[in-house]
Amino acid sequence: MEAIKGTVELLHFSRFSCRKSLPDRPFLRELIIPVGSGGYVAMFEIEPGTTVNILAVRHQREEDFQ
Repeated sequence: MEAIKGTVELLHFSRFSCRKSLPDRPFLRELIIPVGSGGYVAMFEIEPGTTVNILAVRHQREEDFQ
């Protein structure tokens, strides 16, 4: 859980550097969260101002977001 919290903190500085989740939705992005030999992917949406909403978190080995 600490690895997730620490990586999510990076969104304060670099939310637009994360990969786009869908080409036609530039504010819907994915953050890679490394944990050991695997990790997680957090889908988030950038709102006006400084707000970021984390919509879902999945393990990298799981199927894509539904």
